[in-house]
Amino acid sequence: MAEHFVTLHCGPCASCRSEAWQHVRDGRLRWEETQYCSASGTQACDGGWGPPPPWVRERIVAAEGTVRLAVGGPDGVPLKAVRDVYGLTLAQLREARENGLQATAVEAELLRTKSGGPRG
Repeated sequence: MAEHFVTLHCGPCASCRSEAWQHVRDGRLRWEETQYCSASGTQACDGGWGPPPPWVRERIVAAEGTVRLAVGGPDGVPLKAVRDVYGLTLAQLREARENGLQATAVEAELLRTKSGGPRG
């Protein structure tokens, strides 16, 4: 379930700042987003469990990039771990198995942890 904290929204200006990030809390993927403007004193926060919404993930990927992970097989991340983290349908899981998975660094670390693989 997403959490929300919102105050009045100002029009974008040079003082507006926006941050988006992911982290692992209690063995689960969590995302956070904060927007604030020091000139007008406005602030908006959002967050939730699991993969972030596309517009938040795009900002994280633009800032940090991704790593390509093999899915399934002897050298890949186990299918169960991928399905647990991303909540993929069977068709999406099959596509990830065939083409690999573009994961953020935080997602990759969580998948490695869940699969019992080496860290880093």
